[in-house]
Amino acid sequence: MARPLSIAIVGAGMGGLATAAALSRCLEGVERESAANAFRRFEATRKERTARIQATSRANTWLSAKTDTDRVYGYDAWSVPLAP
Repeated sequence: MARPLSIAIVGAGMGGLATAAALSRCLEGVERESAANAFRRFEATRKERTARIQATSRANTWLSAKTDTDRVYGYDAWSVPLAP
């Protein structure tokens, strides 16, 4: 599975786990014929966060000054609201 995030800011394991958690939540209880809608929900759920982290990673300035790391390391993919 391709991930849109730079390894430099999230780390392969952390980004992969968040992706897997969100995807499993979106697919939970979904019948095969509804899988396309579940994948759209997954994309909508992850898009804003991954775009923000990717932009920060491209700027390559994260942690170059005092930084609140909670937005990256405090993220709980098991409890964030899913897109409708």
